[in-house]
Amino acid sequence: MTDKKPIGLVVTDIDNTIADKFGAWGNALDAAMDKLAKLYGRDRADLEKDMLDNVPESMKHISGPYIGKDLRMDIALTPSMKPTSPEQEKGLEKILHEWDKDKSKAELYSGVRETINKIKSSGAKLVLYTDSRESVCVPRLAKMGITADMIDGLYVLPDLKDGQVIHKPVKGAAEEFRKALGDKLVTLPPKSNKPNPKNMQRILDDMGVKDPKTAVMVGDNIRSDGTGAIACGMNYAWQMGGTKIDDATMRCYKVFCQDPNYKLTTEEHLTQLNDTNRPTERLSSFKDVTKFYQFTTPEKALTAVQAKAQAKQPNVALMKKMREGR
Repeated sequence: MTDKKPIGLVVTDIDNTIADKFGAWGNALDAAMDKLAKLYGRDRADLEKDMLDNVPESMKHISGPYIGKDLRMDIALTPSMKPTSPEQEKGLEKILHEWDKDKSKAELYSGVRETINKIKSSGAKLVLYTDSRESVCVPRLAKMGITADMIDGLYVLPDLKDGQVIHKPVKGAAEEFRKALGDKLVTLPPKSNKPNPKNMQRILDDMGVKDPKTAVMVGDNIRSDGTGAIACGMNYAWQMGGTKIDDATMRCYKVFCQDPNYKLTTEEHLTQLNDTNRPTERLSSFKDVTKFYQFTTPEKALTAVQAKAQAKQPNVALMKKMREGR
């Protein structure tokens, strides 16, 4: 593709855009459910139904899966899964340990690090924008190997306790990463989840973007990521690769995701497509942004966009001559 759009700012989602999240959840839970069924000597489908029947009503308002965010709590809420012997208790602890290790995997998709380096080396800015809470996001990014010098901003939702914003402590590499970020770490207003044009506009303003056409939002969720970007006049690149779901994840999704508004697969995302969130580009992976955009400094991107706009303006003098037959 020769006519690439000049871009001075890339804003990108994190989970299922630059790193897998749903697959880690699904594969960890799928393996754990097989092991639990064997441990208790029960049919897996029967065990799954039992766990769902014991989900508290107060938990049924959340988006996403009802089981598998905290498997230890899910089991504790299911009376029939209380261990009846020391051997069973030991077996349960082993399963939970393996589940926690598997679901906590945090690895960048192939080519993401190289693409980020290319964006940054060009002089363009890169911002991470997520609905994740600070105490969840910062450790996850540190585990992925993201460093403060790789990004120009990290916009997250705050942790809350009794309705008040708090800063939960993080340890090790996560604490070092948070300190290194400094003012680059921005906590957004509580409960201001995507799509939120005000938050998107704030990012544009903070990054000094004068023309939203010189910025692109990259994300897997058409409604959440696309709507805010389009409302602000930005480009929206749909990371379709993040909506490809493997068999293990699909099995768990079909059983445990009871919320009809929760979208996971490519087909389900497309049901939300309309003129308020229609992607300007579709990517098979994050690294595909290099196929559609020419990354440069914000100033040069603005100059290039202005030049293109000027070139499209009609030549008034020439049109006058043509009308006069000259």
